[in-house]
Amino acid sequence: MHFKIRNALIGSVLYLYLLGMAYSLEPSLAVLVVIYCGGCMYAARLMIVGAEKRRSVAAIEFSQTGALNVFGQEWSSFHHVFSSAKPVLNAYGNALAAALRDKIGCGVFEKIVMKDVDRQLHNPESRNFYVTHAKPTSRGTGIVLVCSFTQMGSVQGVRWWILVTGVRDPNKVFWRFALAPLTIPAVCWPYIRRRYDPLAELGTVYPGFFNAVDMLNQTRELEYVAFETLVEVLDSFDINTADLKQQKSNIMNINVTGGKANFGSVLQGAKNRVSNKLSGAAA
Repeated sequence: MHFKIRNALIGSVLYLYLLGMAYSLEPSLAVLVVIYCGGCMYAARLMIVGAEKRRSVAAIEFSQTGALNVFGQEWSSFHHVFSSAKPVLNAYGNALAAALRDKIGCGVFEKIVMKDVDRQLHNPESRNFYVTHAKPTSRGTGIVLVCSFTQMGSVQGVRWWILVTGVRDPNKVFWRFALAPLTIPAVCWPYIRRRYDPLAELGTVYPGFFNAVDMLNQTRELEYVAFETLVEVLDSFDINTADLKQQKSNIMNINVTGGKANFGSVLQGAKNRVSNKLSGAAA
């Protein structure tokens, strides 16, 4: 993403006009405006740096919703429940980590602690998730697989989410600081309560067709490896997977009409959904 000079010109004109108006009313008022604007910009920077630090640690705090926002916007998800008294989840977790690493070159399967710090709870609640990062597209779009394993008695469950995130857009970063005097008062409290992610609106998914193709290909590869590995592990424990195999087309989210895969609508629909989430609010 390239910085657009016109953004700097527009921002400069607006601030010069604001300072001129303040100075014409009272010179000391112009000084107060400069101090206030500078303080708000500094607060915006602190929020961004703080959010980046929270993304770099193994424990991520949130309040009520938006737990996975730190990894990007949801592209697709899958959930399967089965019954077995055997340690299937451990076997699947190990097999999935090895398959993602060996077949498509994903990174280490990391254990992440999600901590809900909602003040309405008597005590914060923490749960474990597992995360791996796929290779970014050639235009910088990041792709992440997040997994959750649950068990209640003999009933076990596997759920995964595939999320994508755009590259840092310098134009959005510029307007975040330029508009800080207007936005900071409204977002301070949500940020403190972990209900506002200052990084979510700073990324842009490259709007090119090739990038959309790469996103679709790589997310499908992740889904395919995760799904096929799940079937293999369940089969190895003699767990019936007939219904799972019959639903493969729907699970892989492939539309077929007239004997042909409706590739264009799948690609464009998913791309638009993610692009709107990543850039809509900032736009």
